[in-house]
Amino acid sequence: MSAYFKTILHGFLIGVANIIPGVSGGSMALALGIYERLIAAVGNFGLGTLTAALGIVTFRDGAKARFLDEWRRIDGAFLGWIAAGGALAVVVFSRVMVWLLEQWHDPTYGFFSGLILVSIWMPLKMIRRFGAVEGLSAVAGLGLVLALTFSADSEQQLGDAKRKVEMNRAQVEQPATPQTGQAQSPIGQVRATWIAFYFLCGAVAISAMVLPGVSGSFIMILMGAYFEVLQAVNDRDALVLLVFMAGCAAGLLLFTRLLKWVLSRWHDPTVAWLAGLMAGSLAALWPFRKFESVGDANVGFVRVDLDWIVPPTDANTMWTLIAFFIGSGLVAAFIKYDQAKAQKKGD
Repeated sequence: MSAYFKTILHGFLIGVANIIPGVSGGSMALALGIYERLIAAVGNFGLGTLTAALGIVTFRDGAKARFLDEWRRIDGAFLGWIAAGGALAVVVFSRVMVWLLEQWHDPTYGFFSGLILVSIWMPLKMIRRFGAVEGLSAVAGLGLVLALTFSADSEQQLGDAKRKVEMNRAQVEQPATPQTGQAQSPIGQVRATWIAFYFLCGAVAISAMVLPGVSGSFIMILMGAYFEVLQAVNDRDALVLLVFMAGCAAGLLLFTRLLKWVLSRWHDPTVAWLAGLMAGSLAALWPFRKFESVGDANVGFVRVDLDWIVPPTDANTMWTLIAFFIGSGLVAAFIKYDQAKAQKKGD
């Protein structure tokens, strides 16, 4: 398998994971065994990277050589192929995933549960010595994700879903030409305090997405900003979106630097904590839930998952189990393949 194709495939899988509610792109990167490399590469970004890029644009002497040195330092080829695969996933797979979640919700979640469960072996084998500190770190990571998962209020989730449906309805029913004197959206009237708030939301959300098992969108819901940012997208409110994206960029660069430093200082406890986060995500991925659908055919339906239930004995449970074993088997096959390749190199 070509190294470039494999890296694009990794980026594609991370992109698909980010599309799935409750699945973390960080979990997928950890499962694929590229998490530390990805964190290190993004953490290498800095002022020198920007200076080298500007040198190319302004045609300065020796700019090409400096840019190539910087490109190698930040592992630019790796990041570029990962980004290409992620973008491809969003473009190609987002509609497919929406269809799968609407028509085959439980088997889809079963498939990803299988992927994540077997993939926990990946970070565990990265731990050089597993002692009491590593065990406590894993329990702390597990507890964090479980606390976030079970802190969700069903009534609030239903209310948020209804707000989303109403936003979609307003979008559909909005006249093609805005009326004169139409009141401006409250989100359009952004004060300095709100700018700081949206910047903070972007930074926190992207930092959460970097962590395995933690959903950035769920963190935004807890902060009370998810539907406000969604409304800004619908209203094409450039100021809010630019501030939010700036927060994402700042959070990504700063948080990955912090993670890179922590991994270099306390590698085994940190990896154990990440494995705990990953294990905790299985609670959010439990396929069998009570749920309510909000909306109609004109504006679309929003599914709200409520309480966990014991799986019934029916065809849906059978397909979910089949999907679970397919996901588990795929990861097990990849692990076996990598082990065989490592043994060949050792020989």
